[in-house]
Amino acid sequence: MVDNSNEPWAQQLKGQTIVEDAISGRANRSALVELQHNRLMEQMARQVEAGQVTNTGLFNGMSTMHQYDGQGYLLASQPGVEPVATSGGRCPSTAPVRKYDISAINVEITLNQWLDFYPGYMYVLTENIEKVRAEEAKNAKARENEKDQYDPGAVTNGIQGDYIQPLVIRGNQGDCVKVALRNQLEGGEAVSLHIHGSSMVISATGKPATTTNPDAIVAKGKSVDMEWYIHPNTQEGGRQFHSFSNDRELTVLGMFGTFVVEPKGSRYLDPIGTGEPTEMRSGWQAIIQNGAGPDFREFVIIYHEVGDEAFRPVNKKGDFLPQRDPLTDTYRPGGRALNYRSEPFGINNMHVQHEYFGFEDESMGYSSYTFGDAPTTIPRSYLGDPAKFRLVHGGSEVFHSHHPHGGTIRWLRSPRSSDEMPLWFTAKNGPVKYPVVRTKSDRVDVQVIGPSEAFDLDTECGSGLCQQLAGDFLFHCHVAHHYVSGMWGYWRVYNTMQQGEFHTDVMPDLRELPDRKGRMKFGATSDKLIGKTVDWFGKTFQIVEKGKTNWKGNPAIVTIKDWVEMQLPTQGKPGHKDDEAGQIKSYDATVLDWAWKGNTATTEKESTIANPKYKSKTPGERQPILFEPTTGKVSWPHLRPHFGKRVMFSPNHNPAPWLEMIHQNEDGSRSVDPARPGENGVWSLCPENAGRKYYNLHFINVPIEISKGEGKEPPIVDKLGLIYVLHEEEEAVRKNNDLRYPLVFRASVYDCVDWTLTSEWLDDDFTNFQSSKINLHPHFLQFDNQSTDGVITGMSYEQSI
Repeated sequence: MVDNSNEPWAQQLKGQTIVEDAISGRANRSALVELQHNRLMEQMARQVEAGQVTNTGLFNGMSTMHQYDGQGYLLASQPGVEPVATSGGRCPSTAPVRKYDISAINVEITLNQWLDFYPGYMYVLTENIEKVRAEEAKNAKARENEKDQYDPGAVTNGIQGDYIQPLVIRGNQGDCVKVALRNQLEGGEAVSLHIHGSSMVISATGKPATTTNPDAIVAKGKSVDMEWYIHPNTQEGGRQFHSFSNDRELTVLGMFGTFVVEPKGSRYLDPIGTGEPTEMRSGWQAIIQNGAGPDFREFVIIYHEVGDEAFRPVNKKGDFLPQRDPLTDTYRPGGRALNYRSEPFGINNMHVQHEYFGFEDESMGYSSYTFGDAPTTIPRSYLGDPAKFRLVHGGSEVFHSHHPHGGTIRWLRSPRSSDEMPLWFTAKNGPVKYPVVRTKSDRVDVQVIGPSEAFDLDTECGSGLCQQLAGDFLFHCHVAHHYVSGMWGYWRVYNTMQQGEFHTDVMPDLRELPDRKGRMKFGATSDKLIGKTVDWFGKTFQIVEKGKTNWKGNPAIVTIKDWVEMQLPTQGKPGHKDDEAGQIKSYDATVLDWAWKGNTATTEKESTIANPKYKSKTPGERQPILFEPTTGKVSWPHLRPHFGKRVMFSPNHNPAPWLEMIHQNEDGSRSVDPARPGENGVWSLCPENAGRKYYNLHFINVPIEISKGEGKEPPIVDKLGLIYVLHEEEEAVRKNNDLRYPLVFRASVYDCVDWTLTSEWLDDDFTNFQSSKINLHPHFLQFDNQSTDGVITGMSYEQSI
């Protein structure tokens, strides 16, 4: 066994661990762990020397070595336990040929714009190696940039066109895929490439390209040619690929990718850019010009760990990331990732927020307004676009649980069970208020995946969901410490074209789907709406410059000032402060400091706070707010990042500020209540004549007896119990422990449910202005994510109290 204990990195890790243990009040823990480690190593050495063999079998003699993280031994190749591969052979001469020249390389993988990184491995198209090296060099240079400590290097927001990303390649049903694999690893490791569920063969011999075939294992500096005939009946969807040679060591550090089988005759187009779309060779997001149906956007989301459970990436200075985040108490920050990216809540964003302003706000961990758009996967599409997600587990360590927010981001538990009634493009022409209730397969919104597994999500209704909503829709691993450690992203759905000078965020140009070209319009400033009649699926409004608004007209007559002010938060200076730092420290979420310039609505002043995720081109200045010219609705997103600043509540605390901005009394004045069913026309969140349910929910502190006393044993009581209750039942719950259980409230299918949430939790969080914040996140309901999702995702409004 190799002794690495005297290596510089080992000594650095040992010293840093001792400091962390001392800070957490466990000063002797490192010494005790090292003592036990040495005892185990001695025991393993004795077993190896003894060489005792008492029975037969592959795992005989593993003993303590296996118990002490020796799982790599389980990966030895045996003919009787080969990975499952479908039968196949060489490609027929008539099959269309698709070629990929792939290299296995070493690479420094940078996790985020704070430049946390680790030495890893990746598959890459050989033609792109120089581009990978250029990004790698740019990231390394950024870590040494003393003039700009917040240089993000080559890491973009949302992985938009980066070359350092897991390799995703594609082939159509009926294609012949030919792969040349080259081993360009620096350490001498052998490598292979196995696509799960494929029938890859060695081109020269026609024999299966499995690990029992030595021809499939590529030594350093060598290459092998393989091919796979994708039978026309092969199931569409993603398949993980990885190396079965040195599997665990390579896989956990990035040597994995995804092969997607597409419908026969499809073309793969680059979603980023302008003009006619160009063919793309690889990438996690693509436009699929469908050979067998509507065009769609495809997003390959790869969940994976960074290293094994003992591995720790390093920050830009070369210090190991903590095993426990001191600000969020989560495990392995930066060690849970999507597509080589990880954005932990605490160690970077909240840490710098505290350094700047003296507080940290975990409730804003997902907020792009507070911390800038994430460096993790941000799929982007236009309202109504059909979309498919290919969900893949690229790692080898633990299971993950994929959950998207949005209420109606659902898919069939058995995706191929309802091909006669596809659900993924049903809202391409408008909102679906009465989606089919029963299908052959239940619809779900959480999917568990284990190492190497893949699952295809044909999401119901497509981009904007059934309610046709522009917004940011969170997805993450549903294991809490995984997402707080960095395993999250969000789907951004726009309602205006994102090209040229009409961008509403920092992302690159985005093309339309070929068969939906012309549907999206460029955003317009508010003054350009004057004189227009805007249309919400048949409900129309005439926008005028002056006069008096008449909501009861047909069309309704609305002044430009009333139209815009209905859609934006109340004007005002947070904390009644003029300066940016003062507004941030006020923690005031009641107002937004937007302004009028004539008839043009403008944003609050652009941020001047230095950070790596958003650098305004016009710091301290205001920019015009854009609106969709056909509907008059504000373009998403209309807010800009302001590092460290709490995002504001929606206009008038409206629970549906984008879908139901009209909520009025009989005299036309603005109501404090949510909109009536159908009040906003066909686009209403709650359709006309829907049944209504009202609930007044309170969140309370109350001791909860978990287990009654038995004999001499006292009862087990959670003195800090926290539960939701209906307000009318609160008094009874406080008096009777038997009533203290998780809240259940009910509604019928197609009902409209309104609830008011009030917190009675003691404000004792000393790190965040004594604010103990809570929220409420529903599943399986249509709602407006901008204000009712519970969590504050992307550019959504404040939803925690």
